Amino acid sequence: MAVPIHAATERSGEVKTQDGERIHYVRRGSGTPLILLHGNAQSSQYFVPQMSLPFDNIAIDSRNHGQSSSSKAIDFRLMARDVLDVMNALKIEKSDFLGFSDGANLAMVFAKYYPERVNHLILNSGNMTLSDLHFFPRLISKLQNIFFHTPVSELLVKEIGVTKSDLAKFQMPVLVIVGQYDLVKQSASRKIAKYSHGKLVEIPRAFHKVSQTRPKLFNQIVTQFLQNP
Repeated sequence: MAVPIHAATERSGEVKTQDGERIHYVRRGSGTPLILLHGNAQSSQYFVPQMSLPFDNIAIDSRNHGQSSSSKAIDFRLMARDVLDVMNALKIEKSDFLGFSDGANLAMVFAKYYPERVNHLILNSGNMTLSDLHFFPRLISKLQNIFFHTPVSELLVKEIGVTKSDLAKFQMPVLVIVGQYDLVKQSASRKIAKYSHGKLVEIPRAFHKVSQTRPKLFNQIVTQFLQNP
């Protein structure tokens, strides 16, 4: 059940999941729903520059992140079910999705299992396997999991559970956005775009967090795609 807390321009609340956990969300705007999924060890606050997009923006704190509650073990399929619980509680039949990094991976998993609930899919710097990252980011991910070894750090090194054949079944319009100097290999981003029948946009002179460092351009690309896919 959603419990909204009203503010002047923003609303927040939480949804109880099927297994009794609490998923926090922040909501701002009106119109077509756009669900925002953040990266590893982040929260809905990552998307502050995107909350002014001309949509019904709903930024979710994934399980074990932000203000959501935690469980001993997590994976992308469980987190996808959490997103489904949020949609059902908020009575959202179908939504656009924008995921960043691990949030893009989560968006791919959600689209695999619940394609009928996805309108448009925007994948910002997602990766299907650890080998999709350049050498040093891949090494850092492994070291983070070795030294911290939490359910969240394990997501960095686990397979996300989406294959090329899964991507090929996507019927929704897909947009892949990456920075020129992203942590994710350009070949991996091209692969995701190719197999999902999507479009690829590479933003010049940009890095992994391009939505934060180049928000105006990033938001223009997102808005144009969602309004004119």
